[in-house]
Amino acid sequence: MFHRLALRVIPQLQVAVTTPDVRKRKRWVMIVPGLVAFLLYRLVTHVLPLSDPFLLLTVSGVLAMLVAYWSYAMGRQESFVRIVHTEGLRRLLWVGGWIGLVYGVQLSLFVLALLALFVDYHFLLHPEGPAMMALIIACTAVTRDAFEIGHVVRVESHGTRMVTFPDGGSFRALSRRDVFQLARWGGAGVGAGGTVVAVCRFYWPAAENEIGQMMVVCVLAACFAHGAFLSGRHPHVPASERLTSRPWWDMCQFWIWPCLTFALTYYLVQTGVIMFVLQWQDVPLVLHLAVGGGTVAMMAGYGYVLGVRVHVEAQTQGGMPEALRRCPFVMDMLAKTGQRVSG
Repeated sequence: MFHRLALRVIPQLQVAVTTPDVRKRKRWVMIVPGLVAFLLYRLVTHVLPLSDPFLLLTVSGVLAMLVAYWSYAMGRQESFVRIVHTEGLRRLLWVGGWIGLVYGVQLSLFVLALLALFVDYHFLLHPEGPAMMALIIACTAVTRDAFEIGHVVRVESHGTRMVTFPDGGSFRALSRRDVFQLARWGGAGVGAGGTVVAVCRFYWPAAENEIGQMMVVCVLAACFAHGAFLSGRHPHVPASERLTSRPWWDMCQFWIWPCLTFALTYYLVQTGVIMFVLQWQDVPLVLHLAVGGGTVAMMAGYGYVLGVRVHVEAQTQGGMPEALRRCPFVMDMLAKTGQRVSG
């Protein structure tokens, strides 16, 4: 889900996809896949047993892939046939395979795990409602992200260079260039997450219902993600001064979203795999440790990469304050006077 984080954390990308015109078009586009997913669910249930989790995830992934291509074309404002002839195969496979198929399955698992743990609405016991919500929510979210990515590509085609493209390329490049920092944050996250899970399993009875353990792990992951983000965003600032680099309310908001929110999302996706793919009733301790350590490490790594990309963008943009780049009103004014936000 790095693309989703990048679209909302990187200022240049956020400005590009949150202008009033883009939001208006996106709202209309998002209505269609939700209705299609609902109607398709009603039709398919008479033919296929969507009470089977593997079949549900397959249908969700395939439908999300088709929706991703359609939404991407809508964001580009070009026909899909033309896009096939102009786009590279790698980009098309990424849009359909990762933003569509993989992301759609992840979102379906997230919805199923969320309903099972927090609402006690378990898919394996009551399949109809959770299955329908998993399909609709997955398709709607994929539509939103694919549309925004298509719009970003359209903006680039009009001459605006995006400092960061939300395809994970910057993550891979940084992992080769700055492997020590990523390994340091990731290793610390694995150790801290695993230790917290072990303490919860052995010394905290509330962890038996999974929710207590999940909340502790996700709070820790959010702290790691925020700390790693500040480390990448302010590489030359002492650690003691990074927490005062922004107003405390902005820091709290960023900690809640995206840090805590996405930590919960990743944890629930992994929980969904255990509950509905593996269908394990008695989860071994080593798997609990892997989920806890993996969640913290992943959020720390993503936080560091996003911080580095925000720092790079700030340097490239010539010192324009981040608050201004996040303000659609200011960006509209700059656009009307012929100025362009580009590197």
